[in-house]
Amino acid sequence: AAAVSGRASARRFWKLSRKGFPLLMPMQSSPGHLRASYSSDFLYTLYSDKVRMAAFQGAIARHGAKQVLEVGCGPWTPLVDMALASGAERVVAIEAGLEHAEQARRKVDARRVTVLAGRSADVELPGDFVPELIVGELLGYLASEEGAPAIFADLQRRYGAVKVVPKAACSLVVPTRPLHLSLRDKVRNWAAHGIWPSLVPGQLYDIRNFPLSAQLAEAQVWEEFDFESPDLKDRLQQRHELWFSIEPGAEVGGLLFWMCTDVDDHVRLDTRDGSTSWNQYYLHLHRQRIGPDGSLLVHTSVDA
Repeated sequence: AAAVSGRASARRFWKLSRKGFPLLMPMQSSPGHLRASYSSDFLYTLYSDKVRMAAFQGAIARHGAKQVLEVGCGPWTPLVDMALASGAERVVAIEAGLEHAEQARRKVDARRVTVLAGRSADVELPGDFVPELIVGELLGYLASEEGAPAIFADLQRRYGAVKVVPKAACSLVVPTRPLHLSLRDKVRNWAAHGIWPSLVPGQLYDIRNFPLSAQLAEAQVWEEFDFESPDLKDRLQQRHELWFSIEPGAEVGGLLFWMCTDVDDHVRLDTRDGSTSWNQYYLHLHRQRIGPDGSLLVHTSVDA
């Protein structure tokens, strides 16, 4: 039943995404809130993301590790399956959601896979298990949103220098013109989400298909993490001053945020291009005109 529901949810997601109009939902809480679990339907949509899954599958295969630690296996365990298909002899999978962990245990081969329930910082690995590779699909719409930097830093501290998939990630931001939704766009959003969309200054939105034409400058990185670096723990707090060069007189109405990841040395995914199930965030702002100097300063602060 869960698989049937998940497939239906995934089909609906991809069908809506491919229509190309801006899809948005107001965020009810800060994206920095670390989630312990997601619905099976949501996780099945990630499982159905062909671009994302192919990137992880290729990276895991290129490592060819025999002992693999997976963090956040979910109920569908796609990365566990990839590791086994790539020659892993033993996989230990950690899943914070108790129900998802139990579903995963029923799915995997217990002779080769051990599923541990709990957060990675709280569980102990089997004494005879030494990970050669850590894998985890822990990246949200932002690089630090789901706690990946802190989780990987803790695992590196506990188990030493270990290769990681994904290898690195960063988040970018760009000023935009005010987002305009036509009446047709609003009706489509209402049909998709059951909520009539309204754009409120100061409100953060989960968004997809944000128009490229609204971008006012070159995007800049405001957080970046190398998950294999021994200094990762020292990069969990970051501050940046970002100066954007924008045509004088242009009207700024928002900031768009998204994530890029180096899955390994061979594959980089930019979630802005819309080919994956990762969305972006749009912060709607009070409109302001760019002065004659053509510059806009954005301060960012990260506590990952």
